[in-house]
Amino acid sequence: MHLSSFRGGERRSNTSGVVRERERAEKAMEEVVFGEGWLDGLLSERQAPRPLKERVREALQEEGNKKACARRWREVGRLLGKGDVGRALEEAMASFREAVGTIEGRVEVEEDLAMPFSPFLAGEKEIREVLQPPPEWKGIGRPLDDLEALRALAFLNLVRRLMASWGAPTWKGLTEGLLRRLDGDLEELRRVREELGSLDEEDLEAEADLADHYAGASSRFARDLFQLHLLNARHPEVGMRFRILWEQVEQLIEDRDFAAAAQEAFSVLEEAFDVAGLGGGDLLEMVDILYDYFSDPEELRRVVDAMAAVRRGAGGSPWEGREGQFVDTVKSALEDMGLLRT
Repeated sequence: MHLSSFRGGERRSNTSGVVRERERAEKAMEEVVFGEGWLDGLLSERQAPRPLKERVREALQEEGNKKACARRWREVGRLLGKGDVGRALEEAMASFREAVGTIEGRVEVEEDLAMPFSPFLAGEKEIREVLQPPPEWKGIGRPLDDLEALRALAFLNLVRRLMASWGAPTWKGLTEGLLRRLDGDLEELRRVREELGSLDEEDLEAEADLADHYAGASSRFARDLFQLHLLNARHPEVGMRFRILWEQVEQLIEDRDFAAAAQEAFSVLEEAFDVAGLGGGDLLEMVDILYDYFSDPEELRRVVDAMAAVRRGAGGSPWEGREGQFVDTVKSALEDMGLLRT
């Protein structure tokens, strides 16, 4: 074989290898993109330093403080069981103020406590909302209509999540192991993303490897977040919130407005992913990541794909007279997510 022919073949082979690496890098990066909607906010949150976390948690876990907090939150549960949302929120806020009073001598409350201890439990914007609650919550003991009840229930759960991140006993079943795993995964994702951003553009193999790693870590983190969500969904205010939302779907069915019921059901499903901390991205990709958690994932994929077609303005009916089945599939998914009880 002539030497020039061999070298030409080698060049062609190398070119082919570069193309393959480019394709692999692009495919890996495409797999990363789906998570940007739900993950970006978490990755950009600043986090409280470890010494601050230790001081706050130590204060709230002192025996007298733990007992007082547990007593308050038992009363929250009792009031929610009676359907008294306003007074339950008042009790939750009283517990929160007691917690702040306990730790305010050990920290700079406004700034230190605004830093997330666990961003996946409560982010900075949410924390500031609790530290400086909106004016409408001053009279929260009054009777609430459905819209006010939805907001109050969401706010109550936020208070619960924030206090749990500080180490207060507001959340039964929340384990240190799960929180440590989520903290570790979040730190790993930050590191890998920084490495991806600093890579030389021509280092395709390293880019593809890091992107694969990032996609895998993102999927693992999403599944752990879903485990956290399933624990949170056990709290009565979460179930009450989604029962109110689902009643709107049922009313539309009763009115025989099936198309509107299907669209409203899908909006509730989107809200469910938002509550789980997994909203804002490609919902179909998220269903795939959580595939094993759903009792009928393939039907759920078809439902999500059909609604995506509606959102894109695709012609024709996406349901073809199957609106009832569409609603039933969403309801089943919400049950799988612990948000509706059978």
